[in-house]
Amino acid sequence: MRMTDSDKVNFVAAYHFFSGGLFALLAIAALVVPLAAVALGESAFLARLPGWFLGSTLLIVAAVLAGLAAMNLALGWGLWQLKNWGRTGAMILAVFQIPFIPIGTIAGGVILYVLLQDQTRELFWAANRPIPYR
Repeated sequence: MRMTDSDKVNFVAAYHFFSGGLFALLAIAALVVPLAAVALGESAFLARLPGWFLGSTLLIVAAVLAGLAAMNLALGWGLWQLKNWGRTGAMILAVFQIPFIPIGTIAGGVILYVLLQDQTRELFWAANRPIPYR
């Protein structure tokens, strides 16, 4: 069975949903794991760090990861709904993924390949063309 253009776009959307979920889990882990290690006395190194430094560093890391999660989830939704901004954003993010060898290179290349095809462009155009007034 051959995948349709719509199936390919949904596959790219699923990749972004998966990436968004993974980044969300990493954001939670960035806060919970180090704080639990300090609270349980399992990390002498973390316990020696000043509280303001540890707290602000963890919040910055968690905020960056949460931002990446939100961006990926939004792009996944935009692609799933065939929104032009979802296609454009996914292509921009794919370009930034390419230097992360090997997974980012493969994923970014496949995303660009799928979203830059003429059939995919027409699919998004058909879904977003204005409805004529009657």
